[in-house]
Amino acid sequence: MKRTVEEKYQYNKKRKGLFASGYCMGVNLYRDYPKQDEEGKMLSQALVNVAKVRAREGQQFSKGLLCGYRDKANERKKNLSFSSKQAPCRGNK
Repeated sequence: MKRTVEEKYQYNKKRKGLFASGYCMGVNLYRDYPKQDEEGKMLSQALVNVAKVRAREGQQFSKGLLCGYRDKANERKKNLSFSSKQAPCRGNK
């Protein structure tokens, strides 16, 4: 059984620890991104870039942040209709 992002978010919100805190922040960061102004979007992108480097070093908070961000992005992609994701035909038909 696959859990939804909201279920994972609620589970990690109850837990204590660096990974769980990072996961919740990653989900919130992705949710709030469209509402931010240009400066906020730039800061969010910078935070994700720094977290990517820190996660490779093994930092648990950064790993959680990237997992939450990725899960929320994948959920959004899954909810898009097939027609909007379909690439235009090119070449041989």
